[in-house]
Amino acid sequence: MATRPSRKSPTRRKRRSTRATSATKPSAAQTVPTIPPGQQVWLLELPWGGLGGGTPAGVTYYKSLTAHAYVGTTLPDPLKPYASKPYSYLRWLEDELNGSEGPGATAAPMTLRPEQSADVDAIVAAARRGFRQVHLANDVGTGKTLVAVAAAKAIATERGGRTILVTVDRPARITIPSWRRTIAALTQDDRGDDDLRWIIMSSDSLGKLMARNGRPRLKVDVAVIDEAHQFRHASKRTSYMRRLTRMDGPHEKAPFVLSITATPGHHPGEWGYLSSLFAQVHGDPPTAWSDFGRALAERGAPLETSYGKWTWSAEAKESLPTQQAAISDARDMLLRHDPPLMLTRSAPWGPPPFDVDLVELTPDQWRAYELEWGDFQREMQLARTGNNVARGLAALARLRQKASMIRVEHTVAAAKAELERGYQVLIATEMVSTAAHPVAELLEADRIPVARIYGSNPQAEAERMRFQRGEAPVVVFNTPTAINLQAREQFADGSYATDTPRRGFFHQARYSGILPEQTMGRAHRNHQVCAWSLLM
Repeated sequence: MATRPSRKSPTRRKRRSTRATSATKPSAAQTVPTIPPGQQVWLLELPWGGLGGGTPAGVTYYKSLTAHAYVGTTLPDPLKPYASKPYSYLRWLEDELNGSEGPGATAAPMTLRPEQSADVDAIVAAARRGFRQVHLANDVGTGKTLVAVAAAKAIATERGGRTILVTVDRPARITIPSWRRTIAALTQDDRGDDDLRWIIMSSDSLGKLMARNGRPRLKVDVAVIDEAHQFRHASKRTSYMRRLTRMDGPHEKAPFVLSITATPGHHPGEWGYLSSLFAQVHGDPPTAWSDFGRALAERGAPLETSYGKWTWSAEAKESLPTQQAAISDARDMLLRHDPPLMLTRSAPWGPPPFDVDLVELTPDQWRAYELEWGDFQREMQLARTGNNVARGLAALARLRQKASMIRVEHTVAAAKAELERGYQVLIATEMVSTAAHPVAELLEADRIPVARIYGSNPQAEAERMRFQRGEAPVVVFNTPTAINLQAREQFADGSYATDTPRRGFFHQARYSGILPEQTMGRAHRNHQVCAWSLLM
């Protein structure tokens, strides 16, 4: 990242100063850096263990910030790659300490399509009417991120707000830069922020925004909840999200929330991130809908609790029409509202082509599979007899792992065949050691470069770009949401991904219907068609 702005570059916007009047040597007792007059602080994202096995000169770690800091007039060149990024939580902390705001990001401009502009207008219209939330449920790959940024900016500006929180899914090293690029692409001023303070946070990191008393550390004016289905179950991240957006607070005092997902949940009981909006539509206080599944069940939805979670009732589980009717009833409360509070737009390029390709195992592979199947049946019988759920789950996981290993060479053969036909290939897996890794290893053994987006790979974005630029013709990944692997993707510098058509394979089937749909949308998006096959 570049050094802080000089006289020739955009200046930091001044805020109420919190600078110290004299310099002090950092000590264990200090909780935040002391900033002498004429200097500023840079918060750094140093790798674990520092640089070269140690902490650079002049850099101090502050436990209260969970970050390293450097105080001075300019940031030394070796530290510039580790400076805080625009719109990050680290930059927000840095700006608070400096009493001024650093510049935003830059990117090649992007233009909304007419249907995207229409969606922005609909969202802004609902906000003007005093509604606290709109749910954007357009098909995967239709450009919801662009719509969300444009709508959030318009609503914050109209309401006189400044702080916009964006929550994103994993992997943060890909999803956060993607949102940063889109925000910058729609920015109209030289500073790169249009006088707004954006904070992009992974849903796993929302706890950093909470004070010790459990209250939010900042006041959010507009919140964009991307991949909202992450919040469909009770969890710490869901609790943090609800508190940051004041979901149980009065409608008139809540920030505007734009929730986004094309796959809202397996049934309406999982739409808890819409509870306050349903309460507002029904004229109820938000707390009346906090237990969203119960509120729907009391109004006739065919739901019941199982192991502490809401699910379809026994009757509904046996009747697909009953399920579809219940989904339609809940959806139409928002979709047919005046103004519409849920937007759904089908992809003009249609759903992804999908087929099941049967794998013909060799006799040795069949024997290996039948042995594993026999072991699985015995383990499951013992688990049922002893009512041992954990044992049954472990047996199922082992069977899936062994079956996955048996089919590795077939998945590799299918990928090589599509490469010869002129495609770039996506291979989606769930497991790493028994799926993603052996598939990638076998391809690379044949001297086929592979981009790896799985596990805790700190180079995930670099790997994604290897695939998008055609340096690696195959990508093996287990990230179902929030990354772009399509042909002709526009990058921040204005260049584009290869126009080579994409072809996708599922090496492993997923239990959830949400995840395959999201996975296929990684390359089947924005008028680019990608056919998918499940290898079985």
